Order: sequence, then C-alpha cells, then structure tokens
Amino acid sequence: MNVLFYHRFLKRTDAAAVPRHFFYGVLDLEKFDINVSFIEDATIGNRIFLAIKLAFRILFLDESYDIIYGSTPHGLELLVFLRALCLFNKPIVVWQHRALKASTNPIKSLFLKFYYSGFDKFIMFSELHIQKTLSHKSTSKNKLVQMHWGPDTKYFDRIIAETNIDNNSHYFCSTGRENRDFPTLIQGFAGLENSMLRIYTTKQHGKMNNEKLLLDYGDKYKNVEVYIIENTPNLNRFLSQEVYKSKCAVISCHEHNYTVGLTSLLEAMALGKAVITSDNPYFPIDVEKEGIGIKVPYGNSNAWKKAVDFISQNPEICHEMGKKARKFIDEKCNSDILSYTVAKCLNDVAKRNI
Repeated sequence: MNVLFYHRFLKRTDAAAVPRHFFYGVLDLEKFDINVSFIEDATIGNRIFLAIKLAFRILFLDESYDIIYGSTPHGLELLVFLRALCLFNKPIVVWQHRALKASTNPIKSLFLKFYYSGFDKFIMFSELHIQKTLSHKSTSKNKLVQMHWGPDTKYFDRIIAETNIDNNSHYFCSTGRENRDFPTLIQGFAGLENSMLRIYTTKQHGKMNNEKLLLDYGDKYKNVEVYIIENTPNLNRFLSQEVYKSKCAVISCHEHNYTVGLTSLLEAMALGKAVITSDNPYFPIDVEKEGIGIKVPYGNSNAWKKAVDFISQNPEICHEMGKKARKFIDEKCNSDILSYTVAKCLNDVAKRNI
C-alpha cells in the first residue's frame, strides 16, 4: 500500500534531528509493507490559501497513492470537502487534536456533519476527546479511534547513554512553551530555597510573550532560573539532556480543551523521570493512578508547593516514580507501538490485512 503523508511543518529530512514520534509513526511503516511519500508544505498564513494550494498539489501529483494520512486536518479542508461530495476517491485519515466542533445552529450543525463525512478516520489523543465528540453526534463512532502517541525510546536511550548525570542535581525542569502557566509554577517554588526550578522556553508562542512574562519574575526568586532559548538543530537533544539531569519534570499549563503538555509528559517518562503536572483531564495517562507523578489543580500555587516539597523530601519515591514511568513507556506507549497501531488503522481503512 502507498500512503501520502502530510505534515504541517516537518520534512523527511528533519528525521535526523528530532525524535521519531513527531512523524506520527510513518518512519517505521515499511516493515508493515506500507510505502510512504511526503507532501511537504510549511506555509504560514491564510488557511484557505493553504487548503487550495495543497489540494491542487495533491490532485495533480505525479505518483500513485492509496490513502492520505495527516498529522493534522489543517490544510486538507478542500480535499475533505471534495471527498464529502464524492469528487475525491482517496481515503483521508488524520490526527485530530481536539474534540470535533458542534453547533446549536441547525444549519451549521448540518454543515459540520457534512464536512466531517469527508474524513474516513479521526485518530484522537484522548478518550475524552472521543466522548466529547460523540456527545454532540458530529460523526459516527466507527470513524473515531484513540491512540497513544508514544515517544521514540531509541532516541531517548541515546540521550541517557550520552549524558553524564550528577547525582547531586536537585533542580526541577520545565521545558514547555505552549500555553504554560509560569506564574503559578514559579509561585509554587516561593519559599522553597532548597528546591531549584529551571525554566527553558521560547520568547513567544502564539499570542503568549513568554519572555516578557518571565522577566517580571526573573529577579524575584533566587531559586528560579529562566532560560530563553532559540530553535536550533540540536535543541531537542539539549532539552532532553536537561530533563534527564533533573530531579523531576514539571508541567504547569493553563486549562484548555486538548492535551496541552503531553509532549513534555511523554518525553519525561521516556527519560525515566517523575513528573508533577497540571491535572489535564485530556491526558491519556493518569500519572497518579500509574504511580509516576503528582497531579496539581490548575492555577493552584499552594498545591504546587506541596508537590515540590513532597518530591524533594522523598527521593526514593521520586526514583520509583521515574522507573514506573519508563516501564509504562516500554510496555504501553512508544513509537514502535504507535507505528503498529497506525499501520493497522490505515490497513483497516483500506480494507487490507496487516
């Protein structure tokens, strides 16, 4: 089977610089007799223009393919409409990062259902996304599937092997940039002089000016270090090393209706680290139930303080949490399992046996 893979930002040549899970399983599909071609377009800006441009590129592509597989539906809208109108005959499978939209307006609701009919399968990160989608009957249950977006363990094993770890390292590490609640996190470390926090983030993400926000806090707390970083080819490797050398990964996020913070969570788990995280109900993993970390209510700096103090006072428990985290990744949630489940999904849609 031939698959045309669409990624909004990454190219095949980026595979050497970033972990394989950012390619949503396609780099290992050959072992399942699936050939993958990339359709690459990182156009930023007008969504309508992108959809038209991509549709023309794909419709007049000079190679054969059996199915379109996308890391996002963003950019495939025109092709989806054509498929809903029975004017495009290739199945379309995408990762859907939020629950499907609904509307109380009857006309808009019919329009959305028609649009969603152009997709053959939505892969969702969270069972809660499926429940939310089914609650407003935007599409049928057989078009929805939840998968663990598992990390590239071989990549993180190399990080572990190459990194010299200081057993006396006592810092907690935050590496995210998207919708992060830095004020609550920093306030959670106030007064905990023996617990160091290191924050690595970009100047800006979307409408959030992380640098301006963090500079307001930078000089107030001696146990908080802020590093504003630039995107470089070795950035993923560097951040992974910093997390691995830390005592514990911390993920403080604002409340949103998607899996914000999931990348940081999975990468920390692959590195064998305990985690303290905002209690995001969209996470497919319950860190407390699995014994790998502590959940903190949104916006609650006192709860952060208690969690940080607990980890600091209980290094043996912290170590066991990290071991359980890596065990979960090895057994239930990694890029090898992801590639198999993606292959099975694509074959099911194409009505082939794996």
